[in-house]
Amino acid sequence: MIRNTFLLPIVDKWLLHSPLHQVTALINQSAAGLLREEKAGQSMTGELGELCKLISCQPDFIPYQNKGNIIPSFLGIIPTRGCNMSCIYCNFGGPSAKMEFMEPEIAVAAIDWAAEQLVNAGEKVFHIQFFGGEPFVAQELVEIIIHRARYISAQKGLTPYFDASTNGLFNERQCQFIGDYFDGIVLSLDGRPELQDKYRPVSKDRPSSTIVERTARRLSELPLELCLRMCITDESVNYMEETTQWMIESFNPSTIDFETITPGELARRAGLAPPDPYQFAIHCERAFRLAEASGVKALYSASVASKPRFSLCPVGNDVVIVSPDGRISACYLLPEDWEKQGLNLDYGRIDHSQGIMIFSDRLDQIRRVAANKPRCEGCFCQFSCAGGCHVNQFSLEKNQKYTDFCIQTRIMTACCLLRDLGFKQLSEALLEDRGAMERLSSQSCDYL
Repeated sequence: MIRNTFLLPIVDKWLLHSPLHQVTALINQSAAGLLREEKAGQSMTGELGELCKLISCQPDFIPYQNKGNIIPSFLGIIPTRGCNMSCIYCNFGGPSAKMEFMEPEIAVAAIDWAAEQLVNAGEKVFHIQFFGGEPFVAQELVEIIIHRARYISAQKGLTPYFDASTNGLFNERQCQFIGDYFDGIVLSLDGRPELQDKYRPVSKDRPSSTIVERTARRLSELPLELCLRMCITDESVNYMEETTQWMIESFNPSTIDFETITPGELARRAGLAPPDPYQFAIHCERAFRLAEASGVKALYSASVASKPRFSLCPVGNDVVIVSPDGRISACYLLPEDWEKQGLNLDYGRIDHSQGIMIFSDRLDQIRRVAANKPRCEGCFCQFSCAGGCHVNQFSLEKNQKYTDFCIQTRIMTACCLLRDLGFKQLSEALLEDRGAMERLSSQSCDYL
């Protein structure tokens, strides 16, 4: 019996997609009808019969819910929630976030424990990622973490890998330090000065574009993977292609990441909103093609993954996020954001007297959060988007209509699949036909 196989309307064609089998094919109306009539594929012959055999066999890989002891997929460290920038749409506390720093003893305990877990599981790579606030305002602590992790990794036969999400307000010494020790940097840059300085000023009267652009040029010269992250609003969506070309020519990044703004109190006060999902899909796909033509990777995190995944975000992936106060969580967003959705994503803490404490019952509950996505049932993106952010996209309502995030993700994922098959012109035809996009994005159940 064919399972977890989807059929999507693409203008006057149909896209067959079986993510667990890594099989995708473009078929006509007649073939789609035949497949619907004979879902088991027992009597099919010819090319359709071969296709049915491929999607009827046992998949090589099925994503699953983690169980048992935690093996950190990566160690996320938040040195501080404080920041040296005043982004007008910040969802991490903004200007009110306190400049309080993690004690070095907490960071060292987290590193030593995570390394031991990895060694016991037979892992070889120790991935550490810095979040904020802005992690590099705690430069001394970042250096302690880097050197401790390198020391422990050398002792235990691990290969350390360091990356960070940052605003780029660096001096030359910090740039050189990053070049010496970091493998990857995700640098937030929302566009040319007129957008960057409006959305992401250092302060009300001080722009950031000059410093951040200088940082981007400097980082592009260093031996690391530079990802430029552009947060898209209903205003900046119209400049995506232009901004992409400018970023490529100015900074030659490894990757450009396009993500839509998350609504929040500061964004609402500033009059900012997410873009129309159809317009985002149109401009994002065209920006993807510009990047591809220049050999730059373009990324929208919720679209097609290299292999089926159980969860897109850290929740459900056994990520260890350590907050400045020693809490161990599955998410780097603020706890008050979880609580609005009735979630508690803490599952441990680091205590001076008792060391590392992991609460297995809480960990298992969090793993189940990632598994409980009734709205995703029947959606062809359930093994790629996998529900998106489990905080911002959280819903237990099976029949709830698709959100704007769902709509843009469904269109973007279909375009990505068409591009991979070599049908770029059909992808463009889809984007030029609003009715066709709406049929695709609103189909309530995609199962064959």
